[in-house]
Amino acid sequence: MKIIKITLVKTISLDRRIDTLKLLYQKAEEKVFHADTFRQRNLNFALVIFAGLIAAGVKKESIIAPYLLSSVLTIIMFIFTFWDRKWHRTKHGWEGTSKICYSKIVDLINNPKINVDLDSYDEDAENNAEFFSWQPIVFYFLFLASLASYFVFK
Repeated sequence: MKIIKITLVKTISLDRRIDTLKLLYQKAEEKVFHADTFRQRNLNFALVIFAGLIAAGVKKESIIAPYLLSSVLTIIMFIFTFWDRKWHRTKHGWEGTSKICYSKIVDLINNPKINVDLDSYDEDAENNAEFFSWQPIVFYFLFLASLASYFVFK
């Protein structure tokens, strides 16, 4: 993602600078909501696909070879886990951006004679996305369970 350095100079009216920060804040909050919605939708799809393929593998007279089914399941769950990690990091980046915008609005209201410098996206917050919150743990479990399906389908 290309990060843009933004400077709101003190010679511009206070209202325009606050409006600009509010706009950036709202944009960041929309991106957070989009990432959360997308992650939840991916989790729903992963659970449905996992349940369907496990049901197909457990079925005794399955046409599909169990090892092929386990391989497909493992690959799909790996993709979902990787994809969730990407969106989790993106969500944290936009969440950090919204927090910075909010704090800059407060700074600007407290001291209207300052220049406001910020980035259009917070990479530090993106890099600090935790590995072990509840949703990533569900994806890790699905991935590990898909690996274990090799032994279940034997």
